[in-house]
Amino acid sequence: MILARKIIGRVAGHPYVTQATFADGDMVIVRECSRGGKSALIGPLSPSESYHTRKGVLLHNAIIGQLPRARIESTKKDGAGGLFMAQFPTLDEYVPLCSRRCTPIYPKDASAILTMLDTSPGDCILEAGTGNAGLSMYLARAVGPNGKVHTVERSSSTSEHAQLVVEQFRRGVLMPSIVFHVGVLGEVINKVAVSIDKSLATVLNTEKPLAEDPEQTWKEQGNIVAPLFDGIVLDMPTPWTQLPQIFGFLKTDRFVICYLPSISQVMDLVRASRQWPLLVEDVVEVDWRSWDIKVAVVRNPDPLAASDEAMVCRPTHTPIGHTAFLVKLRKCGAQ
Repeated sequence: MILARKIIGRVAGHPYVTQATFADGDMVIVRECSRGGKSALIGPLSPSESYHTRKGVLLHNAIIGQLPRARIESTKKDGAGGLFMAQFPTLDEYVPLCSRRCTPIYPKDASAILTMLDTSPGDCILEAGTGNAGLSMYLARAVGPNGKVHTVERSSSTSEHAQLVVEQFRRGVLMPSIVFHVGVLGEVINKVAVSIDKSLATVLNTEKPLAEDPEQTWKEQGNIVAPLFDGIVLDMPTPWTQLPQIFGFLKTDRFVICYLPSISQVMDLVRASRQWPLLVEDVVEVDWRSWDIKVAVVRNPDPLAASDEAMVCRPTHTPIGHTAFLVKLRKCGAQ
């Protein structure tokens, strides 16, 4: 049913834009039609459900069947409710607002990671640390329908929740580009590789984890596997412990991006990477600052002024906090 609705809802030539009416199961952004009005992500829509706001109750049934940007009126017991506008969420809106099991990689960092990876349509990307699947969806949209994102999560419940998050965005449009794997990266990387290239089954042991000793792993498998991935993202506390397991699977002159909250983790990674043909190309921290630009009415206007309106330009009150450091490693050679 989800697949059928997805196909019907697409605009010809653009799989990520839809003009379809809202349907049962959709996630929807609703905004108050007033100055400074609040917005919220609601859903999945169901004819029997409702959403309570400060301006009354929004019935899901009043949204289902409407076109994007339609005005929906809430209901109140003591009189008329408020007006709300409904729309499909963008990915930037969906990732911070959707249900979560852990803190997602926010849009500001996700967009920087895509740039640092130099991602292109058709690429095959490995992600370790699925989490809430926020970055997985950005990667999937970047590689397109002809590419694949193989994402590994050690917790089965977190992986299941991540799949649900992806399925609920735009009727599952990004699901075909994402393959979910459960387990510790070093223990499942061979299975991931064989799922991509069946011919590797004769070379790699999918039932036995890679050797714990980095040198032994490198000597036994580091140079015998065909490089499969155009980029790798490691969102984990100690990514340097995984370098022996992933190095042979990364294409030469391509990138590993590590997402690290602490500068001490960055230092440990840089030290550990020196034993591999990996060049530390960049370490960045991304800042994103929104501004309010709007017209305001001057309370005591100058009688000689042509207008009693003025522009207000100032940073928003949204807190700006540190999320993580992004470390870019380039593979310089096969050995």
